[in-house]
Amino acid sequence: MAVTLKALWRDPVFRAGLLLRVLLIVALVPQIQHEWFIPFLEHAIAHPSLDPWTEYLDAGGTPLAYPYGPTMLLAHLPGALPGWLLDAVTGSDVFTGIGFRISLLLADLAALSLLYRLFPRHPRKLLWLYWWSPIVLFVTYWNGQTDIVPVALLLLSLVLLRQYRATASGLALGFALAAKFSMLLAVPFVGIYLWRNKRLRSLLKPFAGGLAAGFLPQLLWLASPGIRTMVLGTHESGRIFDFALPLGESLQLYLTPTLYLLAAYGVWRLRRMSFDLLIAVTGLSFFLVVLTTPAPPGWYLWLVPFLVAHQLQGDRSAMLLTGLLSALVIALHLVISPGAGVPPLGWYPQSAIASVSAQLAPHLLSLWMTMVIATGLVLIVQMLRERVARNDYFRIAQKPVTIGIAGDSGAGKDTLSHALTDIFGKHTVVHLSGDDYHVWDRFAPMWKGLTHLNPRANDLQRFNDDALALMDGKPVACRHYDHAAGRFLPAVQLQRNDVVIVSGLHALRMPRLSQRFDVSVYLDIDEDLRRAWKIHRDVNERGHPLENVLRSIERRALDAQRYILTQRSTADLILKLRPVNIRQLETASSPKDLPLKLSATIRNGTYHERLARMLIGICGLHLDIELAEDSDEVEMTIEGDVSAEDIALAAGTLAPNLQEMLDIHPKWEDGMTGIMQLMALLQIEESLKNRIR
Repeated sequence: MAVTLKALWRDPVFRAGLLLRVLLIVALVPQIQHEWFIPFLEHAIAHPSLDPWTEYLDAGGTPLAYPYGPTMLLAHLPGALPGWLLDAVTGSDVFTGIGFRISLLLADLAALSLLYRLFPRHPRKLLWLYWWSPIVLFVTYWNGQTDIVPVALLLLSLVLLRQYRATASGLALGFALAAKFSMLLAVPFVGIYLWRNKRLRSLLKPFAGGLAAGFLPQLLWLASPGIRTMVLGTHESGRIFDFALPLGESLQLYLTPTLYLLAAYGVWRLRRMSFDLLIAVTGLSFFLVVLTTPAPPGWYLWLVPFLVAHQLQGDRSAMLLTGLLSALVIALHLVISPGAGVPPLGWYPQSAIASVSAQLAPHLLSLWMTMVIATGLVLIVQMLRERVARNDYFRIAQKPVTIGIAGDSGAGKDTLSHALTDIFGKHTVVHLSGDDYHVWDRFAPMWKGLTHLNPRANDLQRFNDDALALMDGKPVACRHYDHAAGRFLPAVQLQRNDVVIVSGLHALRMPRLSQRFDVSVYLDIDEDLRRAWKIHRDVNERGHPLENVLRSIERRALDAQRYILTQRSTADLILKLRPVNIRQLETASSPKDLPLKLSATIRNGTYHERLARMLIGICGLHLDIELAEDSDEVEMTIEGDVSAEDIALAAGTLAPNLQEMLDIHPKWEDGMTGIMQLMALLQIEESLKNRIR
């Protein structure tokens, strides 16, 4: 936080806002603080006890004084205690209140810093939208409410969650929940976010553990009679039952919980959620509850971070609507809430406010509240449309990402499939292999007249149907071909998943299937290298005799030209690996150890210039680019050594919007395999942009 605030201190907008807050802290004394909060804190400090709530009630204090538990007390004491000591030394009665309000200022600063971490791209705009938010200034410094503390803790939980620090995030949310039970509204949406993103499911257990550790110990305080009276006895929690419809003579339908549960179900139905979507739907849930209850002014403070997020990403209408809502809310609560006095000027407007409020007709107040709710509903609709329905990730996530990989036998289809699986995460990918759709096993006599490259030797209709079924979110039963044994294993169920990879000799042959791929890749490996790879794989990994492998290569050459190479014309991305020095094929102990260069043909892509700058400037590779005169094809030749760390850095820079689709710790490869991973990812990004247009 210190680094962020130090950077913000240079901005006069921040300094002016801080000065205004200091003046408000010194000049204003909110009535609820003066009559309720400060007397409780003074008694708790003067009479130390493990149960200050019961002690205060036993001393004749009002049950309305402090409707908060231990977490909020710990947040207020660092400011109130020094103030109380100053009051004791000077004989004054103002410093405890000033210290209390300083604790709110610290929470306010923390909220600003945390918002800055969530939205670092808009520092100046964020200052205006949050630091000068009328609702924040009115609720915290004029009205004297303390909701800024649980809001800051909720923001801390979100920042930690974005950093994948699940236990700490759960702990912070647990403390937010203990500070204000209303923060429970956020818990289901965080749980849905972690569960629906398969790459994040491993974080769900530590998050739940942190949440329990932060909140459950607070339940021990329920043994306190004072806690039960002052905290649980507050009427605020009952507000969610005020909006109801009668059901017969004795029953009611509580609409606020009903609408909230419907919203939670709608979010549960999303296939995947991005962090931006989590922010949006959490804000909408708070909005829904605030607008369907007779909300006190502090509840509107819950909305501020989410309104800031909406305005940062929205247009001028979002700011106008937020400004209108702020003005309506403040105008309403100026006449129905007690507000603050100004002791230095001897001005105490509470009696005047009460007089004005008494003269206002209930019909007029109801009409004003109707305007507040109507404006809020318009904002909800706008947030649903702009932050959810038009969210790129929301629109992408409704269908799986589909990748087709074709190429000759031994071209590296499985290698690339596994490499792509490593960056998306095994839990996110379903892989359909064309080898599993051979019609016969290795020992069938039909192979004497046919090769695997011949379409008649493969059940391409079932291959096509199963691939399309997975793309449509349906499971399929698929038998697996065991290359070591040459036999088919019993069929297993392949479930739908977020990423569908279809690889095989004929993956791009059928138009109905190839047109459904977001990205189609053809591996056109140098023939001498492919032969070396195939011999190494079939002899050393699959146990075939060398003479059989050589004979198979010769038999397949004609079928490769006839059935496999033709798929090259349909691919979005053609990748061709070649040895840097062809003579090294004769002397290398393994063809997998050879230094390679990559020739890539890019179709339907516009990222080649950005990629070239990154590969040259960051990765230090040698690069040649040729643009075709009669088409939009781009030919790139890449040569040099590159580490997985550099590839990861390039991916984060070139495709930041896809990082949430990757595994928490994606496994990038060194060398040309890593470059192929990167190019496939950029081609995916290009295709998904076209999908959402």
